[in-house]
Amino acid sequence: MTRCPSCSARISPSAERCPSCETPLPAGATKTVEVPGPGIRAPGPEAGAGSSVDGGRFVPGTVLAGRYRVSGLLGVGGMGEVYRAEDLKLGEAVALKFLPEGLHLDGAALARLHREVRLARRIAHRSVCRVYDIGETGGLHYVTMELIDGEDLASLLRRIGRLPKDKAVELSRQICVGLAAAHDAGILHRDLKPSNIMVDGEGRARISDFGLASLEAETGDDVFAGTPEYMAPEQLERGEVSTRSDLYALGLVLYEMFTGR
Repeated sequence: MTRCPSCSARISPSAERCPSCETPLPAGATKTVEVPGPGIRAPGPEAGAGSSVDGGRFVPGTVLAGRYRVSGLLGVGGMGEVYRAEDLKLGEAVALKFLPEGLHLDGAALARLHREVRLARRIAHRSVCRVYDIGETGGLHYVTMELIDGEDLASLLRRIGRLPKDKAVELSRQICVGLAAAHDAGILHRDLKPSNIMVDGEGRARISDFGLASLEAETGDDVFAGTPEYMAPEQLERGEVSTRSDLYALGLVLYEMFTGR
């Protein structure tokens, strides 16, 4: 599909200006790409949502839990592998995010994860990637999530640097209202950063991975401890988290969007 080289929104191959960010499009400036799935660190902007990254645990065609047929490995995030799969019951494509091995041995962490996923399911907002369910197969736990056709903000910023001002303002507003919807539902993100924000095929910001960073409090494992570069001082020093912690991280994300640094 044809994408704007600035904001990754879908555009007509003959367009002279992106309708989303208003970036002028000289002849040959657009390109056809498939962009990565939800909330992962993909190898680069050419990684496809249906592509397979070498080294995945499950090969395409594998049916998990009698319900999810694996299409391919989207990538490997901070916690584990993320797969594109087809929900055979509903006939829809979903993302399966696997959690670290050994989680089933920690009852407190697993109980907290179930609580957070229940809360995350309450967030029904256009600027938030939907969380569907939590499951287990072969002793491995996974979370099923909405599959976003888009590129994560971290990848986008690495590729183009600073966003055009109008587009940065637009995405900032969407991220803010999405985060507010989560806080209104009583859930914190705890690890808000560009790689956990998708820019979908319509050029809209979608926050992902709500509820997953919360395991830090139970596991003590660094993989759940958030990202130091985006942590508020009280979170970094004492592990204290609140809505203010998310707002601190939000400010850093917005700074990157407007400055490219």
